[in-house]
Amino acid sequence: MFLNLKAKTMKYLFCLFLFISICSYGQQKVYRAKDFEKEVFPPKIIKEGKSTIHESTNPYRPLSDALLDIEKNKTVILEVETKKIYTDFYSFANKRNVKFYQLNEAKSFPVELLVQPDGTIDYFVYGYQGQIVINNNRPPIFNDSLNAENKQKFHAIVEEFCKIYRLPNTLSKEKFSITFLMTLGNQPKKPSKMFIYNLEMAEACDKPDTVKTLMLNGLHLETFPMIVFKFKNLEKLDLSNNYIEKIPKSVSKIKNLKFLSLSSNPINNNKVKFARNNQLKDLNLQYTGIPMLPRGLSKNRKLEVLFLGNNRFKGFRKRDFKKMDNLKALNLYNANLSELPLNVTKLPGLEELDLYYNNLKQLPNEICNMPKLKTLAVSNNELWNLPANIAKIKTLETLYAHHNRLNDLPTLPDLKLLHISYNIFRTIPDMVFELNNLVEIDMSKNQIMEVPIQLRKFEKLQRVFFEGNDFNLIAEKKEELAKLVTDLEKKDILVR
Repeated sequence: MFLNLKAKTMKYLFCLFLFISICSYGQQKVYRAKDFEKEVFPPKIIKEGKSTIHESTNPYRPLSDALLDIEKNKTVILEVETKKIYTDFYSFANKRNVKFYQLNEAKSFPVELLVQPDGTIDYFVYGYQGQIVINNNRPPIFNDSLNAENKQKFHAIVEEFCKIYRLPNTLSKEKFSITFLMTLGNQPKKPSKMFIYNLEMAEACDKPDTVKTLMLNGLHLETFPMIVFKFKNLEKLDLSNNYIEKIPKSVSKIKNLKFLSLSSNPINNNKVKFARNNQLKDLNLQYTGIPMLPRGLSKNRKLEVLFLGNNRFKGFRKRDFKKMDNLKALNLYNANLSELPLNVTKLPGLEELDLYYNNLKQLPNEICNMPKLKTLAVSNNELWNLPANIAKIKTLETLYAHHNRLNDLPTLPDLKLLHISYNIFRTIPDMVFELNNLVEIDMSKNQIMEVPIQLRKFEKLQRVFFEGNDFNLIAEKKEELAKLVTDLEKKDILVR
């Protein structure tokens, strides 16, 4: 199991918005798109013969462009920021007793915030411009027209939100825009006969002792549902994608609880504490805004899987991760790390460590003493080298080290998968060709000059990726490269 876990819902919405590729404009008073464009950003009209070109004068640069100088974090920053804005907007409305999820109409539409470098929101833009036609139909979900009552509520919240809310002042040094898809109204969950998936079903359940799973995710809950404690034999509790800010310590007292997801709840200022639970094995705290590891977490000594990614950790205490001897998988994806906490390297049972999208410039030598590590994911960092004694990790089979600054490798353990794309290799280190059990290698997007003819020697190789290197562009290498590809494909090896 690889721990690069994404928020599927946000990914789907983001892709959907890109697919539609429609941009519209509105002020804090939420003007309609065409009015806003005419009054605030009148297009520059250019005459070229009989043609008239309307050139945009919008001074707000899309955040995706503004982040080009830190491309390694661009996608992740966008995902984290849009998810936080969306959650904060809903929470802001909820606290003013405006429940957008209770509206009597369901609407989804694109939103674009036009923002100053200091994080101040200038404009809140929403809605589609022109007709949206897919397969000759205009699906109801793309109808952004709110009725008069809901429109008034929405505009009032937007105006207040824009006056108060601030985005981080570290995102861009110039004016920027950030886009996401917003959904208002009730979007019912897909019914299931396998488990309880809403509070009504939980209330109506007359045999709570037989229930082992509660899927209360995405219900717009603002407080922890105390009905949970009705189910004494509960093993799996999913409360992800809600608006819960405080988690009662008593949740740890559900004696048979093995799986708990609190992902995508605005818990923020460490308002979650854990007591000892001898059964809890899988805990997800992604996208919760926690700045520190919750107190008492190490008391859960049977914990095997821990997701902490997509939070902005301020640091770790000396006692963090201690006594978690059974932990097998740890996700610290995009966790604002500039160095790896040494206590992590002392986890005796850890098999998978995900450190994607951090700011690591080096890995501690202590990582080489981890006795059971099988998968190490350190991609999208700032690493210039790997620990010299990494070969001491005899159990290591998978190494993701792409999108770094590597130009050489130390002796490696006998890997099955090696990803070193998007680095600055000019040659492939000889020791790579000594990895006799290699099944997959990705060396694409480097500066490698010589065609890697040594790939023919691998007996277990199934997939190889080497596009975007210098040898792909050298005319004299074309014949040699074509012959290598042919030889590899004859052995049923996928070549890209």
